[in-house]
Amino acid sequence: MPFLFTSALLLAIAYPMIGTTAVVWVLAASQLALLFGEIKKGQVTGAGGFIFMSFLFFGVRPIFLLLQDDKVLFAQIFKIRPDLVDITSAIWWASAALLCFALGATWAPRMNKKWLLRRRVRAARPAAMPLVTQTMAGVLLAVQVLTLPVMRSLAGSGRMLYGSSFGAYIYDLPVPLQSLHIVALVVLLERYLRRKDASDLAILGFSGCLFLYFTWLMRDVTLFRGFYVTGVMVAGVAVLQRIKGRVGYAWLIVPIVVLQPFFQYLGGDRSKSNAQLAEEGLIDQVFENQTIGEAYLKFYDSGGDMNIFDTFVAATKAEPRFYPYAWSWIYVPLHFVPRAFWQGKPEKGITQDVSFTRGAPYSPGIAGFFLLDGGLLWMLLSMLVLGYLISSLDWYILTMPRGYLQYCLIGIVTVNAMFLTRFFLWQYFYQMMYAVIPIAALAWFFRRSAAQRRAGALNQGRSMGGAAAMGLRQTSE
Repeated sequence: MPFLFTSALLLAIAYPMIGTTAVVWVLAASQLALLFGEIKKGQVTGAGGFIFMSFLFFGVRPIFLLLQDDKVLFAQIFKIRPDLVDITSAIWWASAALLCFALGATWAPRMNKKWLLRRRVRAARPAAMPLVTQTMAGVLLAVQVLTLPVMRSLAGSGRMLYGSSFGAYIYDLPVPLQSLHIVALVVLLERYLRRKDASDLAILGFSGCLFLYFTWLMRDVTLFRGFYVTGVMVAGVAVLQRIKGRVGYAWLIVPIVVLQPFFQYLGGDRSKSNAQLAEEGLIDQVFENQTIGEAYLKFYDSGGDMNIFDTFVAATKAEPRFYPYAWSWIYVPLHFVPRAFWQGKPEKGITQDVSFTRGAPYSPGIAGFFLLDGGLLWMLLSMLVLGYLISSLDWYILTMPRGYLQYCLIGIVTVNAMFLTRFFLWQYFYQMMYAVIPIAALAWFFRRSAAQRRAGALNQGRSMGGAAAMGLRQTSE
């Protein structure tokens, strides 16, 4: 609560300062206070991941924009000339939206105390995590191997796959397949950590190589880094959760900050195939003709990922022809309906009026989409609800019994919430579902197999005990 109060106080102080450059620093501090509040908790969550990425988009990028006077997108793409008042006002509303998100996230556990208590009691009960057999370990490796021909076939279709007759359904197939690799990696890690056997370490290493190769192939079917990088980050969080029992934000923030020049390069040269990247050398290309400092600065310029804020500014100045309001929420479960059965399905799943982008593939962020749904107050209300829902999901997972499913879900929810800062609601929902369903199915199968083994061992023990008792009776006779 102190961090929430600090953020709100700084937001109030900043309001009369709109139109000055000093307000940018005050509002960045307001957002940073919310991030510190999450860091203090010591466990990565979806709510914390969302706040971290929002700070990069709506805290760091505005500072760079004003210091470097980087207004290229406003002039070339959006055809507007926002002044300092427009820009600082947009930062203020973005900061207010993030504060509403944090408030919703804080209220979630406070409004569900009895529910959380019941779940904590249930999670505290001792439950042995099933250890897969040697045969099952081999099956998991076989599943990983069998996904490779499928992925190679999809990669062979190139980046026109999304435009095929199967559309997004076949395009998204690699995501659940990658999830099978992630759960295999976590399960085999558990087997090694509990047995400390060299053969298990070799199997684990082979599983990791299969996962990385599969992820490398995923890059050849998409122009979007999140499509394949998400799985790597989920696997990293899941593995750390098993090893450490609690994953702090340093494990999330430091790698992302360190690798920013690489993310920038992969985004800037996204059209290059894997073969071209391998031939040219990734590191050489990233730092070609520029210093490390210049490479980091480039990440925040208008040509990089941080143009979310620029698009948000344009959204605040746009005059939508219509407001869909709650339709964007209602549309989420309907997105899966094929266009063949729904002729009026929104093109590309866009329910808002985004004509202000003039066809450019830029996103104003989820806050900007809420703004286009119903205006500034609707944006604040929607962010409040979103924070509540994501935090409720966080607490549901954190109060699960420790096990394969929990480790993977913590990674899935945290990483996908980071991408939600720039996604539509339906994109966030389905990317999570594609990852969760295979993992949940395998976790259920492991529990069922372990229960059957225990029941078999118990029945065998009873049979042996009964035979021994009968033998004793016959001897006494």
